[in-house]
Amino acid sequence: MTFSPIMFARHSQIEAADSNMLQVNKNTVVIDFSGTEAIPFLTTILGLDLNKLTASGLGVKGTLDGDLNSNYSFALYYFSATAFRFVLHTDAAAQLQALISEQQLRYDIEFVTRTDLATLTLSGEQAFDALVEAFKLTPGLRLSDANSCYGAQSGEVFITAIDKQSIQYFQLVAKAPELTKWQTYLQQRGFDMSLPDVA
Repeated sequence: MTFSPIMFARHSQIEAADSNMLQVNKNTVVIDFSGTEAIPFLTTILGLDLNKLTASGLGVKGTLDGDLNSNYSFALYYFSATAFRFVLHTDAAAQLQALISEQQLRYDIEFVTRTDLATLTLSGEQAFDALVEAFKLTPGLRLSDANSCYGAQSGEVFITAIDKQSIQYFQLVAKAPELTKWQTYLQQRGFDMSLPDVA
């Protein structure tokens, strides 16, 4: 049996919140995006620079309204040249879905809104170590750009590292029953349910 580490990342130049906090995100949507022309769409229509997305899991923050801290900002995770995942606020999701639908005649692209997935956000001094321990992650990567993000799949959970207003956050994306299990686990380890929404 070979050991295959699951690499994970955090930002190197942003702060962790003082308190260990947890929030179920009721306004977050996950959209899986694919197509042979996914990259041309993302670079031309959304204006994203994807040059740094060279390995599965790497991601970039973007926005539909010019403000990376608004409800129209999003995180885009790279799986392959033809497969990506958006994690974004419901306001941005509606606008993005309309934009993709409008461009489907021009580009070979498809999207699936993952209504079966929910998200849980955590932050705090212990957040990174708690995730590394719980999901048996290898903490080998550091993100130097605040507009970069990272996601890794561990079992049934997609785990992300993202900056929001210069604070390090982590999101768990999974089906609701699985997420409830991890919410209970994290609460038992001192994470309080009171973090504001992070898209």
